[in-house]
Amino acid sequence: MEKYLVESLKTSSINFGIESKSEYQHKLLSNKEKKIVTDIRKELENCDEFIISVAFITEGGISLILEQLKELEKRGVKGKVLTGDYLNFTQPKALKKLLSYNNIEVKLLSNEKFHAKGYFFRKNDIWTLIVGSSNLTQTALTVNFEWNLKVSSLEKGKIANEILDEFNRTFNTLPKLTLDMVKEYEEIYELNRKMVKLQKERAIKNIEIKPNLMQIEALKAFKLLRENKNKGLLISATGTGKTYLSAFDVKAANPKKILFLAHRKTILEKSKKSFELIMKDKNMCIYGEDILIDKDIVFAMVQTLSKDKHLELFSKEEFDYIVVDEVHHSGAKSYQKILNYFKPKFLLGMTATPERSDDFDIYALFDHNIAYEIRLHDALKEELLSPFHYFGISDISIDGKEIDEKTSVKNLVIDERVNHIVEKSRYYGYSGDKLHGLIFASKVEEAMALAEKLNEKGIKSKALSGKSSDLERESTIESLEKGELEYIVTVDIFNEGVDIPCVNQVIFLRPTESSIVYIQQLGRGLRKSENKEYVVILDFIGNYEKNFLIPTAISQNNSFDRDFMKRFLINGTNMIPGESSITFETIVKERIFENINKTNFSTKKNIEHDFNLLEKQLGRIPLLNDFFQRDMIEPSVILKFRKDYDEILKTLRPKLFLGELSKVEKNYLTFLSSIFTPSKRVHEMVILKTLLLNKDVSIEDIEIILKRDYSLVEQRENIENAMKHLSKDIFTSLSTIKEFEPIIELEKKYSLKKSFKSSYEKNSYFKMLIDDLIDYNLNYVLKNYKQSTKETILKYKEYTKQQAFWNLNLDFNNGYQVSGYTIFEEQKKVIIFITLDDSLPFVAYDNVFYDQQRFTWFSKSNRCINRNGVLTGEGKIANNCYTIEVFLKKKSGENFFYLGEVEKVLSFKESVGKKGEPLVEYELKLKYEIDSNLFSYFNL
Repeated sequence: MEKYLVESLKTSSINFGIESKSEYQHKLLSNKEKKIVTDIRKELENCDEFIISVAFITEGGISLILEQLKELEKRGVKGKVLTGDYLNFTQPKALKKLLSYNNIEVKLLSNEKFHAKGYFFRKNDIWTLIVGSSNLTQTALTVNFEWNLKVSSLEKGKIANEILDEFNRTFNTLPKLTLDMVKEYEEIYELNRKMVKLQKERAIKNIEIKPNLMQIEALKAFKLLRENKNKGLLISATGTGKTYLSAFDVKAANPKKILFLAHRKTILEKSKKSFELIMKDKNMCIYGEDILIDKDIVFAMVQTLSKDKHLELFSKEEFDYIVVDEVHHSGAKSYQKILNYFKPKFLLGMTATPERSDDFDIYALFDHNIAYEIRLHDALKEELLSPFHYFGISDISIDGKEIDEKTSVKNLVIDERVNHIVEKSRYYGYSGDKLHGLIFASKVEEAMALAEKLNEKGIKSKALSGKSSDLERESTIESLEKGELEYIVTVDIFNEGVDIPCVNQVIFLRPTESSIVYIQQLGRGLRKSENKEYVVILDFIGNYEKNFLIPTAISQNNSFDRDFMKRFLINGTNMIPGESSITFETIVKERIFENINKTNFSTKKNIEHDFNLLEKQLGRIPLLNDFFQRDMIEPSVILKFRKDYDEILKTLRPKLFLGELSKVEKNYLTFLSSIFTPSKRVHEMVILKTLLLNKDVSIEDIEIILKRDYSLVEQRENIENAMKHLSKDIFTSLSTIKEFEPIIELEKKYSLKKSFKSSYEKNSYFKMLIDDLIDYNLNYVLKNYKQSTKETILKYKEYTKQQAFWNLNLDFNNGYQVSGYTIFEEQKKVIIFITLDDSLPFVAYDNVFYDQQRFTWFSKSNRCINRNGVLTGEGKIANNCYTIEVFLKKKSGENFFYLGEVEKVLSFKESVGKKGEPLVEYELKLKYEIDSNLFSYFNL
């Protein structure tokens, strides 16, 4: 252990090029590359003891590490927490939560200007020390510009000794914190909070409401659109201030008369208040309630105004500017009647959910003019919404069977499940003084029965369904806002058009069938509220077939890219912007991973859904690169359904004629689509793109382009290899390639085949499809596989076996069968492929990772080190005669992750396999440590 620390100290303090274990190297934690909380979580998950010494602690900060604290208590790992009451910033509720753990000793330092911030974790005899600027608060651990230095030390090391002595000197002189002490502090805290609140209220009265940075950008786009078009669509996530934004634009446009349409009275009332704050000099009324005499702005219900007797009171040119809220409903006859009647100078439609399940084309209604778009992640990044802490929780099993889509209502509301829900809701808690919760159930009967069970437990709840009247809904929401109710239990009626800012806990008890509906329901808790620092999302996940839609929905990435989904499950907190966090229980991760691996995403239904949606958005037939640019279904997923996009178009739009392909053109297109897509390097596409612009090119020409446009140097070998692929020189024996024609040929220089060049120049349809493939592949590489300087292949990225050889510039399967490993004698290389599957035939090999660098590996059966006194290939591997490249996957059916080169073979022995067959067992050490997130995935 001392050796590792010394090596890491050299890397950290002498030369960063010196190789050492990354976990012991000094690091700066600052929320820039990744959120500080991810390091804190990792240390908590692996420690044998922990100490937290910070000036301030908030309930939001505690929420970020709730899962880890729960597991530490289970394991009996002891912890100490020291904080202070300086400036009355530490929240009593956070202290009470810490006191609820029987393994944590908490102490409060009073009457001191206590500003120390440190997190200390012991694993065996090594302490990891994080010292710097971060308190245990939500903002400090996620978004603030912080500086914290992370160092490692043996317990007897000077730095650990001094820090722990300093901590213990203070900690040991203080009494243990008790609930009575917290109550005393809480009185002072509440007095201070009331005073701060009063000061804020006084300040707000004199503040003029102005657009935020995102709204300023949106207003510029609005102005430009109004100068050229007469209508536009605003797509804005729930709670991002789209009503204020419309008011700002109306004010800027300065029309004589304005109409604001909505389908709910509550929306009209709140919208009117918003407009009154922005446009104080205008006369406004709600149609049907106020006397309509010379009003500048009329707020009207669609259901009312669509009636002839009301509509005909107005001239067709009555309103210069019309705003339609929740405009995704505009396919209804009532909306259509109004919109067809009036002829405004500008029509603005607003929605959070333009993606509709019905066939109405909202984009066409606005001539595909998107005025501005504010999606969930944009809103979180710009702090327009309340942050959320998401917890993916395992649902219970009933009689050994996990809850799924077919579970009966009777079993969904048994006492065991209700107790499980209540226990988790209490543990993960909520922000603020009172619980204001929404529960989304799967069935109306379940919602009714659950509300009844909760009431029996003293938890005030009420169920609402589609049968509930508007009056009942509004009174129930009011009861929730006042704190008279703790939960509203419902099915789908709160997906949209409901504004309940106080909601601080959302519970999902339903299978996820639609990522759109999921985000709509999650959005019910994302509106900001004065007494809410964050919202807690509790997702009870059973054995649902489509649970993979959860990472798809929360990440707002609908590509069905398996790699992305898995990375989000492992590291979602870093992949979601702002102060929000993502936590999945281990068993939940395993369930979702399993479904990601076994689900076929390349179905006509999946592809057609996004195709139709994108066609509506664009107002034209979408191409592969369009899907990619908008984070919709991944083009590589699309191309697994059919070999090329021409076939996709013929399948989805059989009556549409865009063009025809000859037999040879079809051959070229399929070759590029099935073999070269998605690209894992830019070389082939750069060569093809360059040849389409020039008669011929040399390797030197491509070298210049790669250096100029992609910062790649010393690429000659890669370019030659890419040329061989396009010319098929490297595919002489690969059966799956035999049917395809080469695309380039070599004379004095490389040039395109004449038939390819001719088709590209004469057939516009062929040209469109080829250009689209090139654009998509180049964009895919730049986003996911961007190389720099001399790189040829990227560590911790996914590759098929063929791509592994391809990107290492080796001949794939050229006359022999690729299995667990292949030896390239001429190049002195060995490529090994490891599968960590626990089912046959993989279970025959006990591949064990000792740490992030060292692991066991086994040769094929009936192999030995020497044969007749001569080293075998396996013997040469044992004696470090080859460069060994390692590719590993967790499950059969996945792609392999590239782990890099082996530094050396540490040990080897001739052994016997599980079936009694002779083989060689090795211990290998990688040149570089496996990425920690990937390592966590392998060890799930």
